Amino acid sequence: MLEYSYSPTGEKFQLPEPEDYPKEYERLKDLVNRQRTLGREIVLVMGVGFVGAVMAAVVADAEDGKGNSTKYVIGMQRPSPRSFWKIPLINRGLSP
Repeated sequence: MLEYSYSPTGEKFQLPEPEDYPKEYERLKDLVNRQRTLGREIVLVMGVGFVGAVMAAVVADAEDGKGNSTKYVIGMQRPSPRSFWKIPLINRGLSP
């Protein structure tokens, strides 16, 4: 059964289903492994609401003395009808 999360503006986003999880896990593992080869630390921010989204952005801006990124930030949100809409908006470059 398909479930949806609705943004405050009423936009509808389909929630991931259990069969989607293994593919997403593999995608994240590949991303993390690539970033580690570049010497970046992996940071996971759980919850990308008002505080988490800002925290993720601040950490992602961390640089070494030469201006190179030192962190790779992954923002996660529970796949719940109440809050999952934040992920697609952030992926568009919009703050929740």
